[in-house]
Amino acid sequence: MRRNLRYLILFCFVVAAMHASAQKDRLLNTSYTSSFSQGTIEAFLTDIQNKTSIPISFSASSLDLSTQVRLRGGERTVKDVLATILVDQKVSVVAREDKILIVLRESRKRSPHRETFVINGYIREEASKEVLIGAAVYIPGLPAGTVTNNYGFYSLTVPEGEHQVVCNYLGFLSDTVSMSLKRDTRKDFFLLSDNRLAEIKVTRKVKESHDRTHFLLNDIEGSPALLGENDIMRAIQNTAGVQAGADGMASILVRGGDPGQNLHLLDGVPVYYADHIFGLTSVFNLDAIKSVDFYKGAFPARFGGRLASVVDVTTKDGDMERMGGQFNMGLVKSSLNLEGPIIKDKASIMLSARRTWIDMLWRPFTNDVGFNFYDVNGKANYILNKNNRLYLSVYNGRDQVSTKTSLDEFNMKWGNLISSAKWTSIIDPKLFVNTMLAYSKFNFQLREGRLTNMGDTDRFAFNNGRSSIKDYSAKVQLHYYPDLKHHIQGGVNYTYSDFNPISVASDQQLTAFGFSLNVNRFQSNEVTLFAEDEIKIGDKWILRPGLHWANWFNPDYNYSTLQPRMYTAYKLASNHTLYGSFTQMAQYLHFVNDNDLGLPVGFYLPSTSRIEPEEALLGTLGYTANFPWKFEYNVEVYYKDILNTTTFDAGRNPFESNVGWEDKVIQGKGWSYGAEFSLRQDIGSFHFTGAYTLSWTWRKFATLNNGDPFPYRYDRRHNIKTALTYEPNKRFSATANWMYMSGEAITLPDQISPDLDNNMLVNVHQGVNGGYTYNFSSINDYRLPPIHRLDIGFNFRKQKRRYMERTWSIGVFNVYARQNVMYVELVSANQQGEFQLTGMSFLQFIPYVNYKLRF
Repeated sequence: MRRNLRYLILFCFVVAAMHASAQKDRLLNTSYTSSFSQGTIEAFLTDIQNKTSIPISFSASSLDLSTQVRLRGGERTVKDVLATILVDQKVSVVAREDKILIVLRESRKRSPHRETFVINGYIREEASKEVLIGAAVYIPGLPAGTVTNNYGFYSLTVPEGEHQVVCNYLGFLSDTVSMSLKRDTRKDFFLLSDNRLAEIKVTRKVKESHDRTHFLLNDIEGSPALLGENDIMRAIQNTAGVQAGADGMASILVRGGDPGQNLHLLDGVPVYYADHIFGLTSVFNLDAIKSVDFYKGAFPARFGGRLASVVDVTTKDGDMERMGGQFNMGLVKSSLNLEGPIIKDKASIMLSARRTWIDMLWRPFTNDVGFNFYDVNGKANYILNKNNRLYLSVYNGRDQVSTKTSLDEFNMKWGNLISSAKWTSIIDPKLFVNTMLAYSKFNFQLREGRLTNMGDTDRFAFNNGRSSIKDYSAKVQLHYYPDLKHHIQGGVNYTYSDFNPISVASDQQLTAFGFSLNVNRFQSNEVTLFAEDEIKIGDKWILRPGLHWANWFNPDYNYSTLQPRMYTAYKLASNHTLYGSFTQMAQYLHFVNDNDLGLPVGFYLPSTSRIEPEEALLGTLGYTANFPWKFEYNVEVYYKDILNTTTFDAGRNPFESNVGWEDKVIQGKGWSYGAEFSLRQDIGSFHFTGAYTLSWTWRKFATLNNGDPFPYRYDRRHNIKTALTYEPNKRFSATANWMYMSGEAITLPDQISPDLDNNMLVNVHQGVNGGYTYNFSSINDYRLPPIHRLDIGFNFRKQKRRYMERTWSIGVFNVYARQNVMYVELVSANQQGEFQLTGMSFLQFIPYVNYKLRF
């Protein structure tokens, strides 16, 4: 198998080299025939962009756009026409990746003896003054370019003299300014969103760099919707190498990892449980989100504590200019978002809340079954001066599921509480510092009761379970830009954690103040240090070496890990890049879970003197290419080793009161490898994306499966995601999404024999009848049927007033009503000892309607 993977990699790189050689000058050599032979320079530039879809960036101050010019008649390419119409202008034409830049000739001159100065500042949206994350700033003709950090800050060190500085961001119009550098200069950019332009349509797309995927709000809104609910986690599921835990659920599994190996960050603070009830949606409220960065490999050194992926969510700061918001009403929940200035251009606030409402409809008729969730996001910020800014953020969410009959009761609650205070400061033009204090809490409660005869009366006897985590943390992170070739990041973080891993108590063990017995509280400390340097070598190479050190300790143990990181990229040609990475990660919290239906029956257990930290080694190698006709593709292969992966021991119940929680788990190892392919094509108003993953994932435990390796539950060989969007104008869009996943691995008995008096004392699994003894010869040697479905959606938008837009969304989840099996039950079919395997399927042909009003 690995030999075949090597051949596949070799084939991909050969094809890549051929493409790179053939397409090197494709932009300027694109065929073009003008609609007219005489006109202004502005008219010709507009015609070129309309006919070829090649963006052309320039500064109006460097060109006389009203100059009348005439073609000679022999021009056949974009390069020919530009050479003719710009012959008397003091500019040069530069092809840079997917666009053409027209720059002043002076800006391309370089002298190694000239003094250097710094251009720095923030990049913001013109209308709301929100900072833009990941916006690009560069100087054509110089190897000078950078992107803004998570607070919209950039810094460039360039030679003195005349320069044109270009700033762009997806979904916004580019801005180009001419600058004469004779000293360090502060320059804040304000970009105009295409939402503010009635007649200009700028194609939005997910920004995929070689080490991360950057999602904007509109990318998430175009992802598949369940019951009309768009969600960032479902948008991430469309990325190659990512799969859903179960069909329709919002959880993600990345490159052989489990759900607890994903680091979810909300404004830089970890979120322990990221799903709301049944996995219908995540805890990340789309109304409050500004942008999301997703990492599945090449992890920057600042991240640690998880093995599989990083989901870094940044919420909106709040509009600095005017009050506004958004209201949503769907089949599952309603939400309201409000934002606006406290002091115009100085301070702002954002509040967002949502709640399920469908449970309120049946409450008048029955209290026997109930479920609901709510969450609230809040954020305020204050600009102290041009170099300093304060942020306050808070999140609170809670879920509840309950059932009640005459014989038993069941109630389960869980939720997250997060708060943080940040101070960002520009110490000098090359140094940016972020300081943060944070608090995070996850709490889970289970109350289960049965009607019991106690003497002369019948009453309910309850058992109670609880699990919780509290974190108190402080962090300092710096960005240093010493020159054109380096971007250095470093920082330190301290976290104090208070755990209640799994506690069990009966009514007799409860006091007025809560649990009195078997609480098992546990405290730990974690100190992390990190440093990395993004190094640019000429126009071809990027290297990013990094180091992450973590120390997890309390009086009983001390674990320390040194985690090297390396990422490198080599530009074969302007639009073709070869890249690779090596990453070592460590995880001190173990998420032990046997269910993925959105209920937290899994638990975070800390590393102790008996439970060792999990570690992962990940290597990746990839190639990406994009072309002027808006086509791009990516190929990447990976191999991952996982040490000390953790699970419940066979037959153990997490709420057994006679066994300590450390004795309920075992540790082993795992590994995963595969190849990932993705592509994107834009043709006019049609936009197509596709992703395919071919992978293998294994686990091995000394006390399971006779010590032999077995497929991981989510070892799905094939995973395909496709999406086609049609958007002829801003008023209408239609989307069709089709997906396919191989069935998950399951364990079934190969022998069943009567055990009528239960001499074997078998603790049978849910869905398996008692009265029989079941023999399992191997783990996960059967497969559920593959999962596939088609989802469609339509959006109808109408501009009501200048700042008011109404959107009706309708669609169908699982159009052809595929019965995708979520789990199976082995039940006795009759008294003759015959058994039947029954598959359970729920999400079949689900229409939805959703109303949204932005104001």
